Amino acid sequence: MNEVMGLVSNNRPIPVQQVNQVVEDLVESVLRSPDAFAWLARVRDKDEHTYSHSVRASIWAVLFGRHIGLSRSDLLKLGVATLLKDVGKLAIDGEVLQMKQRDPRSELEYRKFVQHSVKMLSADPEIDPKVIEVISAHCERHDGSGYPEGLRGDRISVLARMCGIVTFYDEATNPRGSSEPVAPSRAVAKLYDLRGIAYQEQLVVEFIQAIGLYPTGTQVELSTGEVGVVVEQTYDRRLRPKVMIVLDGQKQTLSKPRLCDLAEVEDREQKLIERGKMSVEEKISILRDIEPGAYPQVDAANIRDNYLFRGGRLGQLLTRLTK
Repeated sequence: MNEVMGLVSNNRPIPVQQVNQVVEDLVESVLRSPDAFAWLARVRDKDEHTYSHSVRASIWAVLFGRHIGLSRSDLLKLGVATLLKDVGKLAIDGEVLQMKQRDPRSELEYRKFVQHSVKMLSADPEIDPKVIEVISAHCERHDGSGYPEGLRGDRISVLARMCGIVTFYDEATNPRGSSEPVAPSRAVAKLYDLRGIAYQEQLVVEFIQAIGLYPTGTQVELSTGEVGVVVEQTYDRRLRPKVMIVLDGQKQTLSKPRLCDLAEVEDREQKLIERGKMSVEEKISILRDIEPGAYPQVDAANIRDNYLFRGGRLGQLLTRLTK
């Protein structure tokens, strides 16, 4: 993305074939291991906002598309469109771009980035017109309140609707100007409140199911008082992911992190309940997710690296993609 933005800012052509290859690799890797890429979406959280947002949103888009069963061709179009949708922001005044609250005039100026993106990319014959169509409509909204055309409902393509949802989610979890991401549950709640209004309800529900209520990388507190980080999803039981426990019930750092597979724990607990050796109230569950930074002693990046590199293949993948 740094290379692409640099070329665009100097009015040089985008290396379309390279971009397509990167997204094809991304699609292939997500199909093999979605958790690795959910982690990758957090690797560069400290980078400049637009760059890191483009990368994260593209990853969320491919995860979303994988979940609902898009074809490989559509996954590629969606991934490329989401990755390149913000190139037009290079034509927006930096002061306008950095504003947390824009007045009406500044907001109108900011919204021109969509047309700028379309104009820049349309000039390149290597860019798939379907990709440009997604970019042109990703800020449209289900109720017609979006821009630039005020399209509504089915007049917005499915891929553009999906791009809009992942854009909202990533901007909600990583707001501009914030030093720390926001707890995913807050972003999910905001998105859910907009179902049937700004975003198609069915797609909102599918996206939430795709990423889980506690996406990989989320810091959580268990009903035992222990604190950990979600390291892997259990795709048939979204509320029962694998959690690396790092703080005990008194919020003291464990000498060695402990992996807790909540799906396996639930299976064992159910057997104990059936035998009358345990009550339902004693079951271990996720109590809540935690705002990043609430417990400074929780080093999510270190947990990520240790967990991924332990498996070898995922570690090699992460290393290659973050160079």
